[in-house]
Amino acid sequence: MPTPPTRRQRWRERKEYRRTTAVLAAAVAVLLGGGVAAGTWWSQQDDEAALSPGTYVPPSSIMPPSQTITSSSSTATTTTTKPKKKTSSSTASSTTTASPTATAAPVQAPPGSPTRVQVTSGGRELVDASLGPTKLDAQKVLAPPFGTAGWYAEPGWPKPGHKGASILVGHINHGGNPDVFWNLPSVKLGDIVTVTYGSGSAVKFKITRSEPASKKGVPQDDSIWDWDNPNPVLRLITCDPGTPLSGGHYEGNWVVWADQMVS
Repeated sequence: MPTPPTRRQRWRERKEYRRTTAVLAAAVAVLLGGGVAAGTWWSQQDDEAALSPGTYVPPSSIMPPSQTITSSSSTATTTTTKPKKKTSSSTASSTTTASPTATAAPVQAPPGSPTRVQVTSGGRELVDASLGPTKLDAQKVLAPPFGTAGWYAEPGWPKPGHKGASILVGHINHGGNPDVFWNLPSVKLGDIVTVTYGSGSAVKFKITRSEPASKKGVPQDDSIWDWDNPNPVLRLITCDPGTPLSGGHYEGNWVVWADQMVS
């Protein structure tokens, strides 16, 4: 029989898991304009938008919905080695929250990989973007291509509709023009996020919270990196265009929290 791990071994494992979480979360903050990164990130920096923040732009003017990404060649796998959650939380300049979604049996998680994300608000479409797997590059930067959103595909992080917090990231603008998450800061409580899989199956989430957040606080916010949540939940992260630019990057993030809708 295998020898059970000692208390010291368990402590070392937990410490390593926390370190892994911090590294991955910090990389996401860099993607969203949170610091200096080497390599190609400098060609993917934020630009001051020609439009005022909050100006509605139809998603069809940002990227035609017909442009989709097939992600069968690159999928995430759930491992038994999970990073431990942190205990501190971020401080945001303002907060909007809603009551949690009623508890009930969630819909079955779709197989395969997600290929599209949509956000609707009162019948108006805010986001309609192709969705592809996004991992850390050689510089430990998480940066989906412009014109598409990315789902966090590092091992140990769930896909939308699976138990835990699935992370979606996207750019707010590019070259002074709106990008796929341009309208994201305009969401309201109760708005619907739909994630569609390559099989045609879809999972829906209801937005429960939406707020600006500091770049330093986001990597420490356990309500965002909630990978072991017993329920399927969704987090969408982009830059906050209402904050100043510093070194080509917005100084703030915008984060949206959503709970899966039940059947």
